Amino acid sequence: MEGIAGVVYPDVFQINHLIVPLLETLKDRGSALSDSYSFKHIELGNVGSKLCSNEKKTITLSFDGVIYNPKNLHRELLRSGFPLVKTAPHDLVLAAYCQWGIEFLKHLDGDFALAFLDQEKGRIILARDRIGKKPLYWFHDNHHFIFSSQLKAILATGIVPAAAALDALASYLFFGYIPQDMTPIRSVNKLLPGHYLQFNFNGSKSIEPYWSYSSYFQKTVSDQKNPIINQLNHLMLESVKARLPENRPVGCFLSGGLGSASVAYYMHKVLNDCKFSAFSVSFAGENDADMQAASEVAKKLDLLHYCEEIKPTDFLTDLVKIIWYLDEPLADPNIVATWHLAKLAATKTHTVFSGMGSDELFAGHNRYTTQEQGFSTFAAVTQFSMQFLRALLIPLLNVVYKKGAFSLLRQSRTNPWQFDYLRQNALFSESELAKAAPRLAELFDPEVFLHKFHHLSRIKSTVSSFLYFDIKTRLPDCFILQYERLMAAHNLKWLTPFLDQHLMEYVASLVEPESLAENETASFLKAVIKPVFSTSFVQRPKKTRKTFLRNWLIDPEMRDIFLLLKRGTLVETGLISNRWLQRQIEQLQTSPYAFKYLWSILVLEIWFRLFINRSIQSTPPNLSVKQLLIEY
Repeated sequence: MEGIAGVVYPDVFQINHLIVPLLETLKDRGSALSDSYSFKHIELGNVGSKLCSNEKKTITLSFDGVIYNPKNLHRELLRSGFPLVKTAPHDLVLAAYCQWGIEFLKHLDGDFALAFLDQEKGRIILARDRIGKKPLYWFHDNHHFIFSSQLKAILATGIVPAAAALDALASYLFFGYIPQDMTPIRSVNKLLPGHYLQFNFNGSKSIEPYWSYSSYFQKTVSDQKNPIINQLNHLMLESVKARLPENRPVGCFLSGGLGSASVAYYMHKVLNDCKFSAFSVSFAGENDADMQAASEVAKKLDLLHYCEEIKPTDFLTDLVKIIWYLDEPLADPNIVATWHLAKLAATKTHTVFSGMGSDELFAGHNRYTTQEQGFSTFAAVTQFSMQFLRALLIPLLNVVYKKGAFSLLRQSRTNPWQFDYLRQNALFSESELAKAAPRLAELFDPEVFLHKFHHLSRIKSTVSSFLYFDIKTRLPDCFILQYERLMAAHNLKWLTPFLDQHLMEYVASLVEPESLAENETASFLKAVIKPVFSTSFVQRPKKTRKTFLRNWLIDPEMRDIFLLLKRGTLVETGLISNRWLQRQIEQLQTSPYAFKYLWSILVLEIWFRLFINRSIQSTPPNLSVKQLLIEY
């Protein structure tokens, strides 16, 4: 696995080779190979591959990732008059930048994080792929500009204080992950997917998007159902073909869902019935139906199916390592399943396919349905009331009480269905967050957060707006983040055909209804895959399990671990209320939500001890959860 890093110092007299700890920390991504280059007061580095430069050595590329259109890119470069170039991905990306400048990003189709050191134009260009498969963090103060594929690598330089970003922790407790460009470390940011950052040698910088996902929701496809199904079938087939490596063993994950089954089917089709491996992991007694569905798919496609069942005694075994590799706190208990899945797959292959993104692309989950959202007449009444406020009350109030008028104006521009969706899918409600973490609750306003997505107004369908929001938040910042980090920890190349640029743009143009019933989820994908699998499999609903793992983990050992949180850093610093924590522990047997609350606090406590309390090391600590919690 590759990784990129770089440092800009105040001047040449203050260079202290911070690229060394940056690259040393990045080596945990699975490669001992590293390369670096210095120019005046700038250092650029790469792990996993060599840096790439033009003939004059004035433009240098550090690249992490893969491109899926190398042949097309090569043809475009030749047609544009660029001299014949090598066909290696790094060389093509370098040639594209040399030929088109910053416009080169529009020609790339792939999963990547990259950095260009351009001596000719006096700038550094950082860029991240459209959906956010590859991570990229950056820090800038009055003295240094530092960037890296890992948060812990930036901390390892010693330049950035190990201070928690409290607003980011507040958003973590609301969502269960840290969204958008925020990170849990103060003054460190993530580069948003589909954006590039230009840092000029004079110290100025700018961040701009190079891809607009929302614009494709406005390009409505008016085809009949059959042409749409044919086009989807073609795009999926091409996406899988573009990602299959030549002459290397591959595998796929099977979760029991429609997305992973579809990917396995297209792989089977492209590989001309050659056998390949499939991998499934379950929590004992919690998702037996999913495992049965996965077995049905494996049997239908004649796959070599490897399964593992996680038992309660295994649940906490590698949790400290998992959170160390994640770089950020994630409250999703499935991080344990993802770790075991990577571990299992790594015994058989180095390349694995996943159905990641199918739910968010095709509305394949029940969270998008009226059954789970519980849309009421209240939202409709609210919408009508807001129209009244905008037309009459706000202009009047603006004359006598401007502050109140501004507050009402903000509320009147909030879509009640979108705001309700945000709340319905939150980890902590606003009221519960205020009880659990009063200091943090003041730092996060879900309504203000929703207004950051100003392109939501372009999207007319309510369901489509939910999908857009998830593709901008939950998908990259929770699901992709955990898979990318934990696959890299096991030296696995992880491929996601549903996140293909052309497929995503086409599906966004398909008209979604205002609301969905349970039997209407993933309607286009079901139509594509219906001839392959049984009706009972295709029509399986994918529901939110709000009490997932609660009964499985209410045992003395788990209770003892939760009790240690009362003496933890979060309580001692006043970030979490000790009284609230005690009440949740007492309610483990009775409350349907106590476990998910306590689990999220446990993950955050472990993260805090690894990234704030301890000095950063280049390898994960060999400690159990209990050993870490009683360390200080």
